[in-house]
Amino acid sequence: MTTTDMTSAGRAVRAASARVSRTILGGCVATMMIGLDLIVFSQLIFSGPLAENRTAGVAAMLPAYLLGGLVFAALKRDVVVSLSFFGAAAIVQAAIAATVAGQLHAAGVTDPDAVVQVVLLVCGVTTLLTGLVFVLLGTLRASLVAQLLPYPILTGFLAGVGLLLLRSGVQIGAHIDDAVAAVLALFDPATPSPIDPGTLGRIALTLGIGTCAFYLPRRFPHWGTFPAIVIASFALVHLGLSAQGLDTAAAQAAGWLIDPLPPGPLLRAPAIGRLPAFDPALLLPVLPKIATEILVAVIIQILYVVSVELDLRRTFDIDRVFVASGWMNVLGSLFGSPVMGFDRTSTLYLHNIGGGQWLGRWLTLAVMAALLACGASALGLLPRPLAGGALIAIALGHLVNLSRAHRTLLPWEVAVAASVCAATALFGATAGFLTGILMAMLIFAVQYAQIPTIRRALSGAERRSSIIRDPDTAARLRAAGTRTRIYTLQGFLFFLNGQAIYRRVAAEAGTLRVLILDVRDCVGLDSSALVAFRKIGQLAEARGFDVLLAHPGPTMLRQFTRNGLTTGPRIRVRPTLDEALRDAEATLLSEAGIAGSGAAAPFARHLSEQLGCTIEPGDLAPYVTVRALEAGAVLMRQGEPADALYFLEQGVVSVEITVPGRPHLRLRTTTAGTVIGEVALAQGGERTATAIAESPCRVAGIDRDGLARMERERPGLALHVQRFLILELAGKLTDTNRLLEAELH
Repeated sequence: MTTTDMTSAGRAVRAASARVSRTILGGCVATMMIGLDLIVFSQLIFSGPLAENRTAGVAAMLPAYLLGGLVFAALKRDVVVSLSFFGAAAIVQAAIAATVAGQLHAAGVTDPDAVVQVVLLVCGVTTLLTGLVFVLLGTLRASLVAQLLPYPILTGFLAGVGLLLLRSGVQIGAHIDDAVAAVLALFDPATPSPIDPGTLGRIALTLGIGTCAFYLPRRFPHWGTFPAIVIASFALVHLGLSAQGLDTAAAQAAGWLIDPLPPGPLLRAPAIGRLPAFDPALLLPVLPKIATEILVAVIIQILYVVSVELDLRRTFDIDRVFVASGWMNVLGSLFGSPVMGFDRTSTLYLHNIGGGQWLGRWLTLAVMAALLACGASALGLLPRPLAGGALIAIALGHLVNLSRAHRTLLPWEVAVAASVCAATALFGATAGFLTGILMAMLIFAVQYAQIPTIRRALSGAERRSSIIRDPDTAARLRAAGTRTRIYTLQGFLFFLNGQAIYRRVAAEAGTLRVLILDVRDCVGLDSSALVAFRKIGQLAEARGFDVLLAHPGPTMLRQFTRNGLTTGPRIRVRPTLDEALRDAEATLLSEAGIAGSGAAAPFARHLSEQLGCTIEPGDLAPYVTVRALEAGAVLMRQGEPADALYFLEQGVVSVEITVPGRPHLRLRTTTAGTVIGEVALAQGGERTATAIAESPCRVAGIDRDGLARMERERPGLALHVQRFLILELAGKLTDTNRLLEAELH
């Protein structure tokens, strides 16, 4: 081996050693954070009357974390992430545990072991339902649906949870039952010495640690900042206790250290084993809280994943994360564990320190396995102010987000966020979340109502049906078309925008003969919108106009039918807008005394009227072929050579196209006095559509050879025909432009 090879090998060994060292360091930091979460959230959930059996809570959380981590690793193998318990969900879980414990005590069940086992079962049911919702959302690839909750509502709710965490953090750190009462007692002159100096010192130290844990990592964004705060806080408390001559037992009794955990393994039978003796009635009072925890867990999981994506500049499959987290929680529910999931902070530490190597995650799981198998009595050395400070750091993060909301939110959005925050802090997470949901619905209704429901409003003069009529009839129809209004509706119709439609119709009712409501772009409507349609029907009966509902989908049509809207004398349903326009035009023409199919119109007379000259039938006879067609006969067929123009002197002809794999599509209908195939006479080619007689017809046709003979023999007459051809093309171009303008309006 050459010297160069040895040097390269040495560099590779040193690089690998550095990577392993950084990974181990990252795993140690992540393990420290997760262990702190374990103690903090067990203190939060198993407090008050449940504090005596906090060991059962830790014994449930450890195996759930260990086995859940293995399941997550098996299902989500593409990236290394760290898992933890959700703080915002834990505050709801604590409320559920306290409610169930209160029910049991009220029923005379006072044995701590019996109470804690029932609480673990309820916690397990909550976690099971949360896990199943996670799996369902991930499987349906609908995880991001939870982001529909408006940001002001989410910000306010999390800030309210932050206040609850702040209170809980002080209570845990200072070892007191009610932080609010203790603080208020400080300002009550009637209460001498409300708090002993030791408690006051713990409160101050807890707040100080929490503030440092929140602020310093943001001020000094180095991986070692947070571990340094934890180690320094740990050392500070123990040095102070040593200076006072307090041993571990005395410090625990005085409230400076976490309550002692028993030595030995923490392996316990899963809580699910006691399910047969469980009374389901205990779930009824906490069902709203369970629903709240599920929603909170879903939202927190999304926020964490999106945040890590931004920080690491990589994309995670969020639906797959939800599936993995879901099955992890389903397994954890067997032990009665609180909700777990993708953790933001420890995952970032793993990647920023150790590059996200697998060794870091396995190290964390190995430590959890050691605590489970060998005992977690060493966790009893954790200072209470450090545990409470960890909660306060989380709380301050939520509160600072609310304080900064005025920079990005509108004033009314800030007010909404503050209201939800106050409701959450004063009445609990469930009440706050329900307040947020109600306000979100109100905000959506008000903001959605600002979207114009009537996307386009046209008159019958601007938008006509596909029936091509003779110029005189078309002109008279344009004049009468102002009595027809076409409203193109959009979006979801409910009470606010439904009433807006009714008010618009009522304002124009005096000039209406036909109202067409095109609902093809409506995604649905509720019962309150149906009330608006009924009121429109009543208005139509009172004012004497017709209402045509065009393009209703199957669901909407069933709603109209069930509510009796389609049986009224003035409301009719038409499958397409064109059919509704045809119906409206037939009504206007009938009232004007004009036959809908047009009167007989000889070609020579039509030319004379349109060009302002005199042309006799005998002038055209040598060059024009007159054909009589029975109903159903084909005048011209798609794909045939195009070399003739046809003038419909009598009857009705429909023009259709054939598309492979689809039924025939009707383009338009022509009546007497109209031209078919004028483009063919100008440029030839192939027929682009098929013309079929709908009724007995008489058609005058002139082909290119006939026009060429006319140009040689009767150049003046040929000039008239060519001028007529130009006018027809120009008229149809004008109609097309008018239709495009109406569509783009």
